[in-house]
Amino acid sequence: MKKLSILIAFLMLLSLTGCGAADAGLLDGVTPAGTGDATDAAEPVADFTAGLFAHLYDGGDTLVSPVSVLAALSMAEAGAGGDTLVSPVSVLAALAMAEAGAGGDTLAQMEAVFGVDAQTMRAALAAYMSSVAGTETKIANSIWLRDDGTFEPDPDFLAGCASFAGADVFAREFDNAAKDEINAWVSEHTDGMIDEIVDEIPQDAVMYLVNALAFDAAWENEYQGYQVQDGVFHAADGGKAVQMMYGDESTYLSGEGFTGFMKPYEGGRYAFAALLPDEAIGLDGLVASLTGEAISAALTNAEATAVETVMPSFSSEYEAELSRALSELGMPDAFDGAKADFGGMGRSTLGNLYINRVLHKTFIDVTPLGTRAGAATAVEVNAESAVLVEKSVVLDRPFLYMIVDTEYNIPLFIGAMTGEGL
Repeated sequence: MKKLSILIAFLMLLSLTGCGAADAGLLDGVTPAGTGDATDAAEPVADFTAGLFAHLYDGGDTLVSPVSVLAALSMAEAGAGGDTLVSPVSVLAALAMAEAGAGGDTLAQMEAVFGVDAQTMRAALAAYMSSVAGTETKIANSIWLRDDGTFEPDPDFLAGCASFAGADVFAREFDNAAKDEINAWVSEHTDGMIDEIVDEIPQDAVMYLVNALAFDAAWENEYQGYQVQDGVFHAADGGKAVQMMYGDESTYLSGEGFTGFMKPYEGGRYAFAALLPDEAIGLDGLVASLTGEAISAALTNAEATAVETVMPSFSSEYEAELSRALSELGMPDAFDGAKADFGGMGRSTLGNLYINRVLHKTFIDVTPLGTRAGAATAVEVNAESAVLVEKSVVLDRPFLYMIVDTEYNIPLFIGAMTGEGL
């Protein structure tokens, strides 16, 4: 799959809201970071988003949120089969925090994968987080520290993550109670859509860098009862009985190998964008050939015209461990206990710091009333380690879809709906 340039913006949708109460004293004197220009990181991050999507897409239902991914990456193998649903934005948010503590070759590899230097990334993140505050997108970041005398965090690292990512900091004994508290924090900040991100805390884990993203918006024009009818979605493994939603929209999308439409959410900033591949190439062919430039062009050159639309009501959820995909993208040292350089995070008597796992979970629910989508990412740091024309788009076979921030023409989520989960 080529560059999905427009997707990079996903990572920029981080916000400073909903961080809860941090442990007293850990962040005394911290002030919010100065913001840069959110567009500075957009194009470089597109390469990261495209690469991650290519590594995780397996022909199942795939949803990517670059925004959530970038938020997580600043703070710091896909599951087999089933519906794939990824939030690059959440991942990047968590990893951006990890990057703030990286040095040497580890930092160089992370900057190469993200396509922008760490300082620019952090400034752009801060700018975009500020821009989405108070909208239908909520993003929160937190840092959880082992508090048993074996790990001493670097105060500048904590202050930096609090400043640019709005991260709260919590020091805990890393026992089952701490695991439950991390999961409760994630559930709270995803409005209950993700109820668990950490399954267990390994004995050598010393820190978790956690991002939570929640999107909840009603359609600008909700589907009425008469517009929702029983129908069939033609999946690769046969027809699936579904509820089909019939509507009339005003934005038509087209490009090489696909047609589509956009349906706005209430308030107008965000929209659902669907891309239906030509039957000759199918969904796999569209994903393989799609470029960031093509997506950007489709959104920028969207045609104002009447569009008859049909799409299924659907829900999807997914979980993945991303260390292999991220390593293959070009940052292997971060996951190597002998090579990783995260000295900027702090020091542990247990050994060298490295990223052990990048845990990721997502959820989406598209209904006649609107859309709810959530994502969470936890970076586990261990020691040792115009003219009106009528169009028609019927989504009764596999298609791509996006939730788009129309202010920047940035996709917040991108997904592939194959019908496997219907």
